[in-house]
Amino acid sequence: MHRRVRLVLLSATAVAVGLSLAACTPANEPDGAATPSTSSSPLPTPSATPTPADRIVEISVDGLSIDGGPVIGYDAADEAVAALTDAFGSAPTEGPVEGPYGSVYDGFDWEGTKALVRDTRIDLVVSADASGVLFRTPEGIGLGSTRAEAMAAGAVDGWDEDGDGVADYLSIGVREVPGTTSLVHPGEVGVEYIDLQITDDVVTRLSSGGNDFSDI
Repeated sequence: MHRRVRLVLLSATAVAVGLSLAACTPANEPDGAATPSTSSSPLPTPSATPTPADRIVEISVDGLSIDGGPVIGYDAADEAVAALTDAFGSAPTEGPVEGPYGSVYDGFDWEGTKALVRDTRIDLVVSADASGVLFRTPEGIGLGSTRAEAMAAGAVDGWDEDGDGVADYLSIGVREVPGTTSLVHPGEVGVEYIDLQITDDVVTRLSSGGNDFSDI
């Protein structure tokens, strides 16, 4: 599907909460600032070619999978946390994270990866590959991939945060969700996707849970 998609949830969870997440740490640590500006954010080192020792975590609109194994849906939060803990080889730092409208979510923080659990659903924000753990979308896009590579893999323009006419976020894996209505394109079926933050034409963050039909 190749229509322009303007971010609403990123929008809603990934940026508003920062996914609270992208910038926040558990509540026993000071809240971070908003997403750093292009000028101050160091670009990630492009993901290395996987070696036999690397764990490959693939994130899609369906869920996550480890090393080509079965997909774990985002509504299976406990199973997803356990799988990520196994991939990283260590337990995450845990703590409450404040969400919109006074809500409080469960936060999990590994090296370069943060997760937010709302009820039984988990959303992920990946800002750095960890030692021995590499993240990819099913299209092969990861941290350090270029804007051109993401577009060639099927990504579409998402949110132009600074209003300069160039999208600062791309949406990949876009698909319609029957029974929903787009808040961006009234009268059309809503869509969901994996969100890619772009800094200086390079992917600097991957976020699950993107859609254009939810405002929280």
